[in-house]
Amino acid sequence: MKSAPLAFLLVLTLTISAFSVNYPEHARIKGPVLLTGMEDTSFPENYQAPRSMNFTLDEGTPGSVYYTVGTTYYDNQHNGTAGKQLAVDQGGFVHHVWTKGLEAGSATRHVYYRCWEPSSGEFIQGDETQIDASNRAGFVTVAVRPDGFAFPAFHQILVPGGDPHAAVAIDFLPRSGAYLSSQIPLLPNEAMVIWPKIDIDIEGNVHTVSTESEGDGLEYYAKGFPQYDEFGFGEDILWPDGFMQWDSSTFITLDVSTSWHSNRVAVAWIKDPIGLQFADYGDYDGYNVWLKISEDGGVNWGESIPVTNIPPIDTMCVLLGGDPTICNADTMHPWLDCSVLLDDNDVAHVAFSASGNFYWDDSGAVNVNAGLVFSSIWHWGEDREEFNIINEAWFSHTSVSLGVNNLMTHRPNLAIDTITGYLYCSFVEFDSVQISLGGYPSGDSYMSVSTDGGQTWAEKTNISNTVGSNGGIDTPAGECASERDVMLAKFVTDGIIHVQYQLDLDNGTSIMDTPEGVPTNNPIIYQRIPVEDIPTTPIINPFRAFRADSTGYPWVLGIAERNREAVPHDFTLYQNYPNPFNPTTHIQFDLQSQTQPVLTVFDVMGREVARLLNGQTMSAGTHVAEFDATGLPSGVYFYRLETPLHNTTRKMMLIK
Repeated sequence: MKSAPLAFLLVLTLTISAFSVNYPEHARIKGPVLLTGMEDTSFPENYQAPRSMNFTLDEGTPGSVYYTVGTTYYDNQHNGTAGKQLAVDQGGFVHHVWTKGLEAGSATRHVYYRCWEPSSGEFIQGDETQIDASNRAGFVTVAVRPDGFAFPAFHQILVPGGDPHAAVAIDFLPRSGAYLSSQIPLLPNEAMVIWPKIDIDIEGNVHTVSTESEGDGLEYYAKGFPQYDEFGFGEDILWPDGFMQWDSSTFITLDVSTSWHSNRVAVAWIKDPIGLQFADYGDYDGYNVWLKISEDGGVNWGESIPVTNIPPIDTMCVLLGGDPTICNADTMHPWLDCSVLLDDNDVAHVAFSASGNFYWDDSGAVNVNAGLVFSSIWHWGEDREEFNIINEAWFSHTSVSLGVNNLMTHRPNLAIDTITGYLYCSFVEFDSVQISLGGYPSGDSYMSVSTDGGQTWAEKTNISNTVGSNGGIDTPAGECASERDVMLAKFVTDGIIHVQYQLDLDNGTSIMDTPEGVPTNNPIIYQRIPVEDIPTTPIINPFRAFRADSTGYPWVLGIAERNREAVPHDFTLYQNYPNPFNPTTHIQFDLQSQTQPVLTVFDVMGREVARLLNGQTMSAGTHVAEFDATGLPSGVYFYRLETPLHNTTRKMMLIK
């Protein structure tokens, strides 16, 4: 969605002596609200959804390519933490899953699958393929083995009127889309455990985390062992220990990540944001991001680590004139979503959204912001234990409400480029003035990149740039263009960032007892973004520390120095990918300053067979060139990158 002119900017300049000011209702957080998939909306079965506008998805980043994976009337794919609804296997095939409401009101809803093939640029399955064989299913995520066996995790209701429960499906053959579901066992009379997230380890075993519905909202972990018959067909998943209950309560914030070269497993979650009454300004406990690590594939787990470690808050202390640092009032508080990722060195990274509680304005005055939608997204790395800003949305909107469970920026989702080690984070930011006719703002899909392991992040890039009719102002149902449920595949592959999101054609969530919008048949979009489309500079310059006392907050450099640090430190030529290749491959390189590179390909006799760059001026940063070997014989080739100050050569293999 295109950025609109800022017609209205709500800025709170409320000092501690003016705490009686009434906040506008539209700027307040709505939620948390749980959706289990058992809801039946107020829309009748014969409800006719509004006609949908046809969108041309060509306004995103310059090199992006878009595909429509499928459609859904179920416009709330996840409550808080999203996990992964797409995954890439070693062959470059991209596996997609989503919850599909089959009609307006979504009385019939199931989980669906499609697989995108790299050679044809098309989906293997000609049509959407249903995964579950239950009465109703939803809230699906997916992990995939390198060879293409996919494992969707979801919760299902087996019989009408039954309780939902978490399950994982196993593919009959790699990429076949034919699934057998395995329900994770619980002891009799135990709670419903649903909303599973999943990842797969180096031994091919699946790790899931799920949350209790109703009751205490406890979280659970389970490890499954896929079973294959003598011919290699997937036939079942064994769960010898069933669900293991952990010790902390939570909203639906759990996420899991496995290492791709060791037995390390990381789980992150946000502890108990349920029941906070922001409008009361009374005492309440702070809530925190937590992390748990297993070094042996989930057999044993370390102690729960409080990542944010925010103390209990006494808001009245501040409102009556106390110093926030003395009153234990922190600048930000984690909200309802996080994303965890283990990098190539097995370091755990967590991204999370946070609502502002107290902050300092440009004049240095303390401002009260309890319960408002102003927000930010943060990164924390296990190696440095620092809070690093990814994005800020310190403004409001002109609509009726932001909608349930929403902040102005939220839903971070992490990915890693294993060639460069760069971290990528997608997220949603709501527009300040583009509002539907029903009174809800449109969401934009954005991305940022870190070239230094999360210590600094580039300013956000709008990766979709769609806009509804009427320029996004008072847009009727069926003609909105609001990105939601934006998430990344875990790995950046072949220089491509893999993104999936839902394009909501009427802003707001319709699957609720009190709908915010009307049901529309929304497309699920797959977007392929070249890494060079996401700038690594300039670096976002944070204004507000995450912690009031600056604990865990890095020394803030001047913006010029921070931007210099984001530029690659070295002249680097990476191994081409894929390698071996036929007939095309990508050559990625870093330039630490503006220069005139020459990139040449030679055969084993030293004869030049292609010149990919010929001395044109290029800026500092990461660049990718494509080499097409059509017409050349199989064999070993060399590629050399030269600048006035450096040169280096690497070898690659063409196999036809």
